[in-house]
Amino acid sequence: MMDLASCPEAELFPLDPHNINIHDEGQRLNARGHIVPVLLDQRIRAWATGNRAVAEAILGGPDFRKHPDNWADLRVPGKIPADWGILEFIKMPGMLNEDGPRHRELRNLVSKAFTPRRVELLRPCIDTIVGQLISSLKETAPDEFVDVRRRFAFELPMQIICHLFGLDPSSSGTLARDYTAIHDSRSSAAQVEAGKAGVAGIIGTLIAEKRQHEGDDLTSALIRATDGENATLDDTLLLYTLMLFLFAGHETTQNLISNALKALADHPTQLTRVRAGTVSIDAVVEETLRYNSPINTIMFRYAAADVAVPGTDVVVKAGEAVVICVAATGRDETAFGPDAHTFDPFRSVLEQHLAFGHGVHYCIGAPLARMMASTAVGAFLDAFDLDRTGAPESEPISSYSSNCDRELWGRLTPAAAVTAAA
Repeated sequence: MMDLASCPEAELFPLDPHNINIHDEGQRLNARGHIVPVLLDQRIRAWATGNRAVAEAILGGPDFRKHPDNWADLRVPGKIPADWGILEFIKMPGMLNEDGPRHRELRNLVSKAFTPRRVELLRPCIDTIVGQLISSLKETAPDEFVDVRRRFAFELPMQIICHLFGLDPSSSGTLARDYTAIHDSRSSAAQVEAGKAGVAGIIGTLIAEKRQHEGDDLTSALIRATDGENATLDDTLLLYTLMLFLFAGHETTQNLISNALKALADHPTQLTRVRAGTVSIDAVVEETLRYNSPINTIMFRYAAADVAVPGTDVVVKAGEAVVICVAATGRDETAFGPDAHTFDPFRSVLEQHLAFGHGVHYCIGAPLARMMASTAVGAFLDAFDLDRTGAPESEPISSYSSNCDRELWGRLTPAAAVTAAA
């Protein structure tokens, strides 16, 4: 029986945020076992799984927690380096890292503001912004290489989130700049800190303004939200809740749109089926979520008691951390068959992926992300064919959280010309 604490370091599977081939790493992880002792950043021990069934059991298991107080190593002075970049996200206050009654209370408050009706009311705005972005792309020269990720996939969720928050459009450019500085691995430490301060400053100012002058926006609705016990979100929780919407909502949607367009450009047969109406855009989005998930991993779940992992000989001991390798679960052959590494929007198990998580922490923004992605991909395909022949090479984003290429370069050919040629 494997033991995490005593496992020789040479036998630990290295999870490297700078690994440029996430799917190769996931395949090697799954070949090692359903749940494997790993080393993060060459210094932090944890368990990791890329097996879909095990991941679902852990994400929905009653003996696993999200609050970092449950991580035994974090309670040992010096065991987890204070400068570890992920630590700030792991310890972020708010519903993301709470359990039990406190999590339910915070999620219920957020749900009262972020309602299905509010999401549906965003549809006309999404249509308008997508139309504007498509019009802008139509102005590019036929032989010009365009970074579709930056010009299209980045802009849509950023503009929608600003609109959702009730942020003055004049501030959106500054927010985009500071947000980009945080997520760009090429940023210096000083640039990252300046970006964080900038984002917090913009959102903090927005909260103060909405407390004085409420509107019909998410920020105002969160301020008004209360439950039967008169619980509300204070300024600190409001700040972190809106930052969570920004960080989780933008990055995942941007990656989803980019990954879907890249998959279709690289699989012309599937693109033809989509344009013929044989496969829906919604199916393309779901298959992209499985085949090339916009996120790499979920960190962490912590065992609240010794847990025997189903289907394995592993016991995760109380206080040990587990990494869910989401990108690997999407290509788990035990769940999706021997063709799990093939992009096929026609498959019959489209919604069995874990790209939005599972259990009580299932992504609250999943309906909005799906709406934006389906609208964006559909409109793009109506307007263009993305020709990536001879396009500049792009490196994958080096991150435990994100799974996408840094750019998506290609030439834009009018879709009508493609259809006529076909």
